[in-house]
Amino acid sequence: MIAQPTEMVAMIGDANHTNFICTNRVLESAGYTGIWIAAFIGAAFFLPVGALAAVCVAATPAVGLNPLIVGVVAGSAEALGELTGYAAGVGGKGLLARSRFYPRVQTLMTHYAGRVIFIASVIPNPVFDVMGVAAGSIRYPLRKFLLIVFVGKTIKFAWVGFSCYYGLSQLWS
Repeated sequence: MIAQPTEMVAMIGDANHTNFICTNRVLESAGYTGIWIAAFIGAAFFLPVGALAAVCVAATPAVGLNPLIVGVVAGSAEALGELTGYAAGVGGKGLLARSRFYPRVQTLMTHYAGRVIFIASVIPNPVFDVMGVAAGSIRYPLRKFLLIVFVGKTIKFAWVGFSCYYGLSQLWS
């Protein structure tokens, strides 16, 4: 028996132990604004799983939101949400400098910051916040940081959205 969209979302939320359970009815009524809020909160408070689940569900045929637009909306929200990590890096450079890994991270970010930030933002991983802190600590230009993160996160969320749209639509047909 294949789970219906509402049941599938509940399974995603329960599997990741999130307090945010999203049903297709909630996403239908909240639309793109709800996706933006979920992605922003996830990025600002270091909870990336909720945004991935919300994007996946929002892009399914049952909800009917455009997977590309969902990716752009979630990418913009997470890019702005990552400013918390960047700000922590700017303000906490003294604390980071005492870490034994800081010299390596600083060297890597000084020479390859743009590429490292882009690759880390495209890959769905919970440690991207470390990249934001590192970028802030070396005073990487904020506009470049936001642009790179926006492009990378948009690619990531569009990929997740299209994967869920085409993958789950095949399951439910």
